[in-house]
Amino acid sequence: MASTTFLDKTLLAITRITEQSLFSEKFANRRGFLQSLDIRFQLVTFLFILVLISFLHTPQSLWLVYGASLLLAVFSRIPLRFFLMRVWLFVPIFTAAIVLPAILNVVTPGDTLWVLVKFSHPLTWGPYRIPAEIAVTQQGLRAGVVFVSRVAASVSFAVLFTITHRWSDIFAGLRGLFVPRILVMTLSMTERYLFVFLRLIQDMYRARKSRTIRPFPASIERSWIASRIGITFRKSVEMSEDVYKAMLSRGFQGEFRSINRFHSRFVDYLWLATVLIAGGILLMSERGMVR
Repeated sequence: MASTTFLDKTLLAITRITEQSLFSEKFANRRGFLQSLDIRFQLVTFLFILVLISFLHTPQSLWLVYGASLLLAVFSRIPLRFFLMRVWLFVPIFTAAIVLPAILNVVTPGDTLWVLVKFSHPLTWGPYRIPAEIAVTQQGLRAGVVFVSRVAASVSFAVLFTITHRWSDIFAGLRGLFVPRILVMTLSMTERYLFVFLRLIQDMYRARKSRTIRPFPASIERSWIASRIGITFRKSVEMSEDVYKAMLSRGFQGEFRSINRFHSRFVDYLWLATVLIAGGILLMSERGMVR
């Protein structure tokens, strides 16, 4: 039963991925602030913001940028609860494994704030030396706060960008910025056929389960999973060849064409100037505060 339960959970996870993608399309179709801007300007500004976040070193500056992402989410008609859940379900899991050891004096020496464990004498383990007191240091705690703040701000803008735009618009925007067409076409085909193969996996599992009367041993389940992986790989190769031949028969000459037509407006240039100027002021003011 454990193997069957695992397969059921896998099928549920695949379904959830598809549902989340369709749910994100719902926000991309809303009439919000970010949805109304030219995708080319947003690609440039969001990339600038992500680079800017990597240069900020104070929690105040990072949380100011994070607050800007919340305001943009509100103006783009994204529910704050949904937005916060998408960000903070990822941030604690990713950062806990890195930040928690880094705040201790074993990793980051410094001024002691809280003593967690106290030994009678320092411990040595091969080339490593563990101090008599394992404590949280001021320098380690500050570095941990900065790291969590940087991850939260970066993930917030990445999530905000992906849920306010359709992937087809993003790929068209990349092509509009003269990104190599082969790269854009590869990303586009990957995104489209990812869901095709997710559906294929669902159909194979449902077909097997509908013909199963009793649970099989774990060895048979593993063998079946391995065979499905091979079948899926073979089908992906066959489908790629069929799709490419179909494209050639319809006049494909290597150019990625999109139905999107970009029209830059005054608000797009205003958005670009605002982001660049605000980012420059924030970076210079932080450098002044650090000095």
